[in-house]
Amino acid sequence: MSSSANNQATAGNTTNKSLSVLITGPYEAGKKTIVHMAKHGKISDISPTIGVEFEKLSINETPLLVWSLGGRSRYRPITMSYYRRMSAFIFVVDSNDHLSIGEARERLHQIVGDDRIEDKPILIFANKQDLPDAMSVDQLRDKLHLDKVDKKVKWHLQPASATQNQGLQEGFEWLIRSIPKQKNQTNPIVETANDAITMKNDFISLFNITKFTADIWRIISSSFTLIGYIFKH
Repeated sequence: MSSSANNQATAGNTTNKSLSVLITGPYEAGKKTIVHMAKHGKISDISPTIGVEFEKLSINETPLLVWSLGGRSRYRPITMSYYRRMSAFIFVVDSNDHLSIGEARERLHQIVGDDRIEDKPILIFANKQDLPDAMSVDQLRDKLHLDKVDKKVKWHLQPASATQNQGLQEGFEWLIRSIPKQKNQTNPIVETANDAITMKNDFISLFNITKFTADIWRIISSSFTLIGYIFKH
């Protein structure tokens, strides 16, 4: 177990409310594979995440609503604005990707350095440990600068292989134990449903605005191209 010094597991959350968890990390680190394997115990045809998706998981009878985002930066402002709605975070790093480990470190520290995460735990999956050139847990702890993480932040670095279904259960169990007990347990089902609808609509709105802006830009660009063609000929 490779955790921060003050990462003693707290009492598990006993409410029936689905706990919202955001899973993030570099592109193709294995986020969607982890979620699918944890839910189904096998890997089906997995396509890249486009926009926002969420899956309902049950870990030791504790319901989790796991949110995942596509690997495009346009969703980041909305993501950060919903930090307080999350009960915990999962960050997935590709242990075999030596070239992009610096980018992974920057993204991770953007999360752990944000005041909005408050006392919420962060599970770091060191995925793809089954590959021959994968960095060890000790190497990743060093390259991710985990020694520089604020001592108040609860984190755990869990070696894993999503395709082999190794390390996932242990990681999720640590996450559930480390989530502080919810203070407000009134109308848990309604609250969870409303959160899901609100977040989904916000992501869709952002996507539509982005798409609309892109369409307008294409129209403007086409107009200038046409004008240039007319003057040239």
